[in-house]
Amino acid sequence: MTSHIWRSPGNGTRETTPLLEAALPSTTEINHRNLKAGEYNSGSDYESDDENREVKDARNERLRETGGWLGYLKDFTIFLPYVIPRGDIKVLFCLIVCMITIILERILHVALPHTLGLIADRVTSGAVPIRELLIYFALDVIYDESGILFLQQLSKIPIKQFSYKKLTNAAFNHVMAQSIDFHSTRDVAEVMKAIEQGEALGNVVETIIIDIAPTLIDVIVACAVFYQKFDSAVAVVLLGASIVYLAAETSSSRLTTGDRRKLTKAERLETRKMHQTVQGWQTVTYFNQFQHEARAFSSTVAEHMKAKTRYEARQAIVKALVELLVPVTFFSLAFLVLQRIAAKTARPGDFVFFLTYWDSIIYPLKFLTNHVRWLVGDFVDAERLLLLLKTQPSIVDAPEAYPLTVRESSVQFNQVSFSYEEGRSALRNISYTALPSQTVALVGQTGAGKSSILKLLLRLHDVTAGSITTSGQDIRDITLSSPRDAVSVVPQTPMFFNTSILENVRYARSTATDHEVYEACQAAAMHETIMRYWDDYNTQVGERGVKLSGGEAQRLAIARALLKDAPIVLLDEATSAVDTVTESKVKIALGRLKQGRIVIVIAHRLSTIVDADMILVLHEGEIVERGQHDELCEKKGRYWELWERS
Repeated sequence: MTSHIWRSPGNGTRETTPLLEAALPSTTEINHRNLKAGEYNSGSDYESDDENREVKDARNERLRETGGWLGYLKDFTIFLPYVIPRGDIKVLFCLIVCMITIILERILHVALPHTLGLIADRVTSGAVPIRELLIYFALDVIYDESGILFLQQLSKIPIKQFSYKKLTNAAFNHVMAQSIDFHSTRDVAEVMKAIEQGEALGNVVETIIIDIAPTLIDVIVACAVFYQKFDSAVAVVLLGASIVYLAAETSSSRLTTGDRRKLTKAERLETRKMHQTVQGWQTVTYFNQFQHEARAFSSTVAEHMKAKTRYEARQAIVKALVELLVPVTFFSLAFLVLQRIAAKTARPGDFVFFLTYWDSIIYPLKFLTNHVRWLVGDFVDAERLLLLLKTQPSIVDAPEAYPLTVRESSVQFNQVSFSYEEGRSALRNISYTALPSQTVALVGQTGAGKSSILKLLLRLHDVTAGSITTSGQDIRDITLSSPRDAVSVVPQTPMFFNTSILENVRYARSTATDHEVYEACQAAAMHETIMRYWDDYNTQVGERGVKLSGGEAQRLAIARALLKDAPIVLLDEATSAVDTVTESKVKIALGRLKQGRIVIVIAHRLSTIVDADMILVLHEGEIVERGQHDELCEKKGRYWELWERS
């Protein structure tokens, strides 16, 4: 794993690889589907090729492995438990209601125009069709938004929520159970996006069952009805026109694909430029580059508008040509129907039936291609979620793993070697023992392996060779959570949630009382500082604790470690970002934290570990010197060189 290096004038090179990887701030894309007639958001409905490359590559690899699409589609059976509501009576009932309303809707599509046709026939014969009018009124009420469509919308809510809730929770838990190699190599925005795709699978099911399948059934039923009412010629015209219309819509979408991608790219560039400039406001101010950034942003807006104009103009032209098929089809069918009425093979009411039934056929058909387009987008999102759920953590509990039994707490490294990847050794033959009330310091240049030792102890990685024992138990034999329960961590750059100080400290032990939190903060020399805040312990610390100074953040991290009261403490240079006055307060807090505990500390400032019980000097993954400060200085070896330069 590549170390992150930070250089500061006069301070040399410092190792800042965090012990615990913190989530980076990111923006997430939300795919909005506009269901209004003829509208959709080109920038969000269609993702860039770059964003989907990983999904496409994984799909192609899986197609090779399974031998074709049939085997690949079988992978999607992983979603069945999240879609089929077995054992959930409420959702099953709603599913049945939804299916019944869909069937009734198909029947009413024919029944309503048929009734209007009967009314027209009665009127032309000189009668007043009261009975038929009442039947039409009843059917219209049943079919309207206050009837079966109302029931359909209500029944869909629990069905969609069921799959979303199940899938989103499963995806979140799956991600949080992944190992550090997953989180350190994946783009945070893409992982968050995959978690959010719990709704995508529900959209796939809804689009297929509620939108696409009924529309195709409507066309088939319409052809059958026209064949029965008129003759085969009318049915063939309708079927042929439907096929041609769908083919034309699909072809027209392909014609605008290139412009659509350019538009999406222009939108992304504009958004990216805006975010970068706003987030870098301080840098812009320091170098007085407001005018430069304004011109640059204006240029991206102009490119966006240029791409949008080109796309929308071409789309309008193509759409106009395709939509010509609708009046042509209507004219052809109307002509054929009127011909048959004139020939006395059909009644005048049949033309009224045709006029009314036409809307039930053509409008769903016009939006079928949009439904297919949305389906493709949702399917890609479902693929992303599938890939996430099929990713297995590299560090898992052993089959017979058992909870750690804390006796006389001790930590022992026995000939430990570790490689992040084959051929790249990070640690070699590391051996040492840490006992209660002992402080073990790890020193060395950047990349020497100090952070790797702490990560192995937390079992963020598994050793390549050798073993690590806690209280005499190999950490590979105990449950993953056990060593983490037994360890308190004070990282070099503590990360806090955007909530109150009280809740951030209590995060170490959720059952802690307010009084216990206060005591921990007092022991960490932070209580008086907190009481000076405008809302004391209820003060919000901001995103990732940005409202806290370096010293305040480190003392709060110490307070969390004190509250957790674990037998082992890991310190990743807890005084690295503070001034001399604050450092003395932090040292007092650390002194209280060390009492009766095993303390393993990474040290950059060697002055902070002169009283350590054991100092391990690492170089290129090996312990080259060990001992206390005075004896190591007497040897005038690598430690002495580091001390002289510090």
